[in-house]
Amino acid sequence: MEQPTSKEKPDFEESKEKINKVLTQIEDEVPQATPEETPAKQDPTEQNSSDTNKNEKQKKEKKKKEPKKTEVEKLQDEIKKKDKEIKEHQTKFAFLQAELENMRKHYIKQQKMAENRTRMRVITSFTPIIDSFEMAFKNRAALEKSVDAENCQVTNFIKGFEAINNNLKSIFNNYKVTPIEDVNIPFDYKQHEVLMQTINDDLKEDTVIQVVQKGYKMDGEVIRPAKVIISKKTPPPPKSEPKPEPKLEPKEILDGKSEEGKSDEKGESSLNKEPKVE
Repeated sequence: MEQPTSKEKPDFEESKEKINKVLTQIEDEVPQATPEETPAKQDPTEQNSSDTNKNEKQKKEKKKKEPKKTEVEKLQDEIKKKDKEIKEHQTKFAFLQAELENMRKHYIKQQKMAENRTRMRVITSFTPIIDSFEMAFKNRAALEKSVDAENCQVTNFIKGFEAINNNLKSIFNNYKVTPIEDVNIPFDYKQHEVLMQTINDDLKEDTVIQVVQKGYKMDGEVIRPAKVIISKKTPPPPKSEPKPEPKLEPKEILDGKSEEGKSDEKGESSLNKEPKVE
């Protein structure tokens, strides 16, 4: 660039001063943004820290604003907490007490069930002996007739067996054992076992006609079902099905029609013929 000459220097300085004055006027007219109005950009970590600080300050301010509790109020709060703890302990104690009572009842029930099972096993082991005694007593009359009562002691033996049988029955009565031997009652699958069915129209179907072997109950519970014979109605006769008509083939139908036509023609010709005069 060409440097200004000595004559041009004052003009250049004057123009420079004018430009500076204009710039100062423009700066004065335009409002400059303060650093408070234009905050600098912050990092996200700095923002989070600032948020936490603000929250802490707000909490502290709230605590300062809240009125301080007196000693009486503090004691009342402690009493309320203790009451809650006492109620919780009371409910836990009641729950444990109920659970202990249920366990005790369950143990007693299991013990009774075990005792009943042992009794059932013992009693069922004696039932065949009673069955054999009863079968022998049914043939008592035949034995007494076949043997001379004066020279034989069969009757004395039978009386001894009867005494043993009665003793066994008394033991059964002590344990509340009752026989299942009723007849003419409806069949019950819980206490009966069917051996056979017989036709009998006079009784209702599934009625007990005969008890082949006695059953037994103990305290209302069946320990051995009774073997029985039940009734049955006569079955209805089978329905007669209608016989299907034979289907004729088309050839047979046509042959039948042709034969009928021929027979009709022969009849008409015989009628049209004049009788011969001798």
